[in-house]
Amino acid sequence: MFETTVVESKKQKTGIQKFLTLPVSLALHVIVVAGLVFGAVWNVEFPTNSPAQVAQYSVAAAPPPPPPPPPPPKAASVKPVEVKPVEIPKDLLNLAPTVVPETVKPVETASTDVGVEGGVEGGVEGGVVGGVVGGVVGGIVTDTAPPPVQTAPLRVGGDVKAPTVISRVEPHYPEVARKARISGIVIVECIIDKNGNVRDVKVLKPLPFGLDQAAADAVEKWKFRPGTLNGQPVDVIFNLTVNFKLN
Repeated sequence: MFETTVVESKKQKTGIQKFLTLPVSLALHVIVVAGLVFGAVWNVEFPTNSPAQVAQYSVAAAPPPPPPPPPPPKAASVKPVEVKPVEIPKDLLNLAPTVVPETVKPVETASTDVGVEGGVEGGVEGGVVGGVVGGVVGGIVTDTAPPPVQTAPLRVGGDVKAPTVISRVEPHYPEVARKARISGIVIVECIIDKNGNVRDVKVLKPLPFGLDQAAADAVEKWKFRPGTLNGQPVDVIFNLTVNFKLN
């Protein structure tokens, strides 16, 4: 009796395991498959931007195309040079001599004779070499250039030599200036002409109490050897100094 109970009990357990095996196996497969799918999806990185934005960024990041090459320069227009034909004379053979002369006539040159003692044809007897035809007998060669014409007085310096005083007149010392104990120098500018006379006196540095006028009156009476330019007397502008001293 006991053995029969036991056998039946084992048979009953075996029937339950048979029914539970299929659902458990399916559940395990579902769990494994779900775990694999979840792991694959978890490791995938999805883009943060939309496909349109990615395309836009890709286009913007592309480098710009290189600029087109400059057009070639235009060739300068060259105008053709018109070449005129040279006309050859028809009688060219007639221009060249056909017979060479035995003697050649020398070319006439100007006479190099400047004259001989006793005179030559066209000259004057007793003339001097370098004289002028029709000149004075026995004349000498001189500088015939006219002296320079002076238009205005010159200032002393360079080729203009200063005049030198020949005689001078002492100025009158005004009594008023003497009592006032006034002394010093008066500077005047004047023109000394070709004859050595003084004219056009101007006071440059005056003194009071009539001393400047006394100096101008005295200078006008002075006599000079005139200034010269290349040895010729000329009018010159000259400064003179008159000194007033108290005794």
